[in-house]
Amino acid sequence: MYQTVIFDLDGTLLNTIDDLAAAGNWVCRQNGWPEYSTEEFMSMVGHGIPNLVSRFSPEDCRSPERLQRTLEQFAEYYGAHKLDKTAPYPGIPALLTRLNAAGIQLAVYSNKADGLSRAIVTHFFPGVFTLVRGKVEGVPVKPDPAGVRGVLQELNAHKASTLFVGDSSVDIHTAHNAGLTACGVTWGFRSRQSLEEAGADFLASAVSELEAVLLEESICN
Repeated sequence: MYQTVIFDLDGTLLNTIDDLAAAGNWVCRQNGWPEYSTEEFMSMVGHGIPNLVSRFSPEDCRSPERLQRTLEQFAEYYGAHKLDKTAPYPGIPALLTRLNAAGIQLAVYSNKADGLSRAIVTHFFPGVFTLVRGKVEGVPVKPDPAGVRGVLQELNAHKASTLFVGDSSVDIHTAHNAGLTACGVTWGFRSRQSLEEAGADFLASAVSELEAVLLEESICN
């Protein structure tokens, strides 16, 4: 059984895509730009909000100055509407309760801004996680392993007994870059094939399958 589990946030614990897409399309409407479907936004997310803003901005609107203004627009709207439709995936709250009862140390590591990550996790999962960390100044986003290494240090956790859980190839690469075992979940924003191609050590298509990995698998993989 793993002693520590680090979860990605968007697409893993919470279905946030409708609120992210709504914020992105609101910005597009304000600027007279083409809008995107929710499915198209799914392919844009995962590398942090600044990268998302760059991806939905037209090519001729990507100067550093313009992107900063667009990012401010997005942050203002999303900050006010981040909980409109966002919700935990079915079965996740009960799973977290069982993991806590089993004495497993839980953390969140996300490419979403640190303040947003903390606010959203506190709203949906109060008191559940030992540590919540998002994007902070000076630390590169996933799949760079620096942030995860910092989380491990803060938790006093060992690599061999820690599992990283996420829904994208970015998460799988992050885990492996940090020397961790990775479990991909298929209910999020990326395909099972992309997780397989990234080299996920485990795959879970249902919360029950994830629970089996977390509670029943040996830490020796």
